[in-house]
Amino acid sequence: MSNEELIKQLIPLWYAQRSWAEKLLIHSFNLEKAEDILKNEYRGRKSIPGTNWMYVTHGVGVDIYKTQETGGIDFDFDKLAPDPWRLQILFEKQYNDGNLNYTAYRHLFEDEELATEIIKKVLSS
Repeated sequence: MSNEELIKQLIPLWYAQRSWAEKLLIHSFNLEKAEDILKNEYRGRKSIPGTNWMYVTHGVGVDIYKTQETGGIDFDFDKLAPDPWRLQILFEKQYNDGNLNYTAYRHLFEDEELATEIIKKVLSS
C-alpha cells in the first residue's frame, strides 16, 4: 500500500473518532452539545467521569486522550474536517495506542517529516 493510501485511511478514522469524542463528552457531562465542554466550569485538564479518558480544552477545541500521546483525538469545534496538524496528531495517538498496523505505518511514524509531507499532499488533493 502506498503512503498516500495509508494516510487516506486515517481520514474516516478521524471523523469516527471525532463523532465518538463528541458523544462521550455529551453523555459523560450531560451536555446539550459537545461544544459546551468549552464553558468555564469545564475548562482545563480533567478526567472524564466513569472512563479512563482525560480531556484538556484549548481555545475552541478539546484534546481527548488516555495518556498524553496515546489514544483519542484533538480537534477544534469550528473545523469540520481535519487539517494537517490535527491529522498528524491523530496518526501518532492511534499508532501509539495500537489501533494502526505497526508494520504498515512504522516508516511514517518514524519519519515525521515524510508523514507530514504525505498528510499535506493527501489533504490538499
